[in-house]
Amino acid sequence: MTTISMLVFGLAVRRLNGRKIIFQMALMGMVLSLLLLTVNLAEFMAPGKVGILYIFLFINCGLWILMGNKLKLLHFSIAGGLGALVTLYILLI
Repeated sequence: MTTISMLVFGLAVRRLNGRKIIFQMALMGMVLSLLLLTVNLAEFMAPGKVGILYIFLFINCGLWILMGNKLKLLHFSIAGGLGALVTLYILLI
């Protein structure tokens, strides 16, 4: 179900590229679906191993930062940076 929603949002992103607000909403739906998919994948691959989950979370945050820089969407860069900081904080506690 998550994969299907990610594909639907991905198609919407491609189709709505010129419309600023709707494009950003579809992009947010796609990256949140990707986040959910990778968390589920990490739990499926290594149940109970939080190290794998943290690696996947850092990869997602890096993708958000890169996407924010490439598409000039400041809120994506900020969300990726804050997500990485929160993950690092939780990892170090």
